Amino acid sequence: MVKQILLIDDSATMREILKVYLMGRGFSFIDCPGAARALEILSSQPVDLIIADINMPKMDGLTFVRAVRVHELEAVRTVPVILVTGDRADDLKTRGRDAGANGFLQKPLSSDQLMMLVDQLLPKT
Repeated sequence: MVKQILLIDDSATMREILKVYLMGRGFSFIDCPGAARALEILSSQPVDLIIADINMPKMDGLTFVRAVRVHELEAVRTVPVILVTGDRADDLKTRGRDAGANGFLQKPLSSDQLMMLVDQLLPKT
């Protein structure tokens, strides 16, 4: 079964970079430019993994993860979430985990680190 990944970033370029890194692994992708829209998508479309930027307008990634973890649908609450950021604040990784994120990556992204984390969170079935 094809694993579905929801990519959330206000930068279309960043979403394309993530796709390039993950291409060839048999994933399908849902592109989303913002967290509020992503919550709407999650209510109607099942996904296996979420990769979200922290620094987005309107709703940041930390607020988004908190909303996912209290979502009315259990299938949404349990989806693994990887947060991505270019911000260098030392406490962001801790704040991300406290919000409920399962993983954290710093920009510029390393494709090896991304793949290692995806493999941990999406075991092959």
